[in-house]
Amino acid sequence: MKQLITTRLRLVPLRVEHAEAMFPLLSDPRIYEFIQDEPPASLECLQERYRRHETRHSPDGTEQWLNWIIQPLESDACMGFIQATIHTTMTADFAFVLGPSYWGRGLAHEAAVCALHTLFTEHAISSLFAMADKRNIRSISLLTRLGFQHVERANHPHGAVLPSDHLFQLNRSA
Repeated sequence: MKQLITTRLRLVPLRVEHAEAMFPLLSDPRIYEFIQDEPPASLECLQERYRRHETRHSPDGTEQWLNWIIQPLESDACMGFIQATIHTTMTADFAFVLGPSYWGRGLAHEAAVCALHTLFTEHAISSLFAMADKRNIRSISLLTRLGFQHVERANHPHGAVLPSDHLFQLNRSA
């Protein structure tokens, strides 16, 4: 897994060492307004999660995990993350989190465009799925801008979608 570069950002493959800088960012309750998750319980819990993700695959080998930390080009500050879980069907689940202090600047879009290009060109993904809470206008707008289409929740091939979420799909261009 390689580092990706955009005009303003670096997408760095996630490592355990990122946990210390990511812990305060992921502890901000504003991130969880529309996400069915909770802040990491401790730095040690986040380090353990990152240790598992650093393997780049699920324990049973059926999923490939691509996780990048989003950083500005000029520093090692951690702004958020972007991730894809690639399944054996060559479809993937796509997600992103950006710290609230970075919202509204087009940074998530810039990082996502770069990651999507890599997923489609270097990993032969045929279709990507993303979920967003129905009230999360910011994420829905970003997914739509990226070309994702709203689809029925029953179309998700990787498990159940929460009733509070919309499901989006992006297919590889011909």
